[in-house]
Amino acid sequence: MPDISQLIASAVPREQAVRVCLDGGRAAELAEVEAELAALADWQPASLGDTDPRAELRLQVEETRAALAVATVEFRFRALSHREFSDLLAAHPPAPGRSEQLYGESFLSALLAACCVSPTLSPGQVEQLLNGINHGTAEELFAAALAVNEESSPLPF
Repeated sequence: MPDISQLIASAVPREQAVRVCLDGGRAAELAEVEAELAALADWQPASLGDTDPRAELRLQVEETRAALAVATVEFRFRALSHREFSDLLAAHPPAPGRSEQLYGESFLSALLAACCVSPTLSPGQVEQLLNGINHGTAEELFAAALAVNEESSPLPF
């Protein structure tokens, strides 16, 4: 049986990555162009001189996807130690009269700053990020930061 001290020394914190597109306008543009392309799925030329309108739309889809890829960022979260997480919770309690089971208003932002290892984010940058993204995207980032800290590591079977 391995020595527990060696096992503890070799422990690696859990990590999780989330890819987020920071250009919502381009995402809407892609959806529109793809819808136009889908509407022309059954297009047939009326004569040999007709130009396929789908060719230009396919090019727009490719260009828009390339732009979206540039605007997509992978956020990698690494679990804090039990003590670090507990201290962060204590530093950001829920507002008076709110349930103890709810996180304090500033906790999730502080958690993002504390456990996002790539790209690294200062608390000010977290606030800028949250002001520039929608609620669903923020929830996705919060969920990943919470999961990496609150869920146990999966066991391979």
